[in-house]
Amino acid sequence: MDNFSISAMIWTAVSVFLIGVSKGGIPVGPIALPLLILAWPGKTEPAKTAVAFMLPLLCIMDIFAVAFFRNNIDWKRLKPLIPGSIAGILVGSILFVSRDAARLSIPDTGIKFCIGLVGLGFVFYQAANKWILKKVMINTAVPGIAKGSAYGFSGGMVSTLAHASGPIMQMYLLPQGLDKMVFAGTTAVYFFILNLLKMIPFLYLGRIETANLVLGAYMLPLIPAGVALGYFLVKVMKDTHYTGLIYGVLLFTSVTLIIKSILG
Repeated sequence: MDNFSISAMIWTAVSVFLIGVSKGGIPVGPIALPLLILAWPGKTEPAKTAVAFMLPLLCIMDIFAVAFFRNNIDWKRLKPLIPGSIAGILVGSILFVSRDAARLSIPDTGIKFCIGLVGLGFVFYQAANKWILKKVMINTAVPGIAKGSAYGFSGGMVSTLAHASGPIMQMYLLPQGLDKMVFAGTTAVYFFILNLLKMIPFLYLGRIETANLVLGAYMLPLIPAGVALGYFLVKVMKDTHYTGLIYGVLLFTSVTLIIKSILG
């Protein structure tokens, strides 16, 4: 904490608040995490350090989010994700997360490009079906274990690396035509489970630092305020507007990831 200037503390607080809003159902996370990484001082690996700093706070945010959305969770759509998510966390932890003994080093640019390309393709595919073929691709059936495992594995691994599996969850749930509250609630409980599971390897591999826990404690009052604001905004929005917002954020995030990967 001694390395933090006043401006860095302010930007960190803004980032934590925005991530809380995102946990409440308004997807502003793609804005918040880059802000946090830019504000992080005196580290050779600000992205990795900021990701580790955020994980305990994310777990606390998830508790508030699940409490708000406790009556809006579709457990049937979560179950197919869990086996693959556990496998993805294990692979991500063993291969990439360990500070001293990572087995592989995947370029950050490669991960960004792949996620962005898949997200962009998904948005264009949905747009083509709606405006060119004049049909909306909605399938309300609960996804099977194969589809759920594929999305779960991708989400678990990407979330372990960078807390960046929001686009994957959006691509999984959007075609299912869920009510906005159920969409937000199901997303909230999935990330609650995911982040709790991620704490095990992060603690074991020494990624959680005491100094960051102290800094996180100063940020705790922002968490319920951010989650509550996000929840309120979801409630007052129309379903069509909320779905449009999710697609817009997914498009923005995907394009941003591709550009960042190309520019390095």
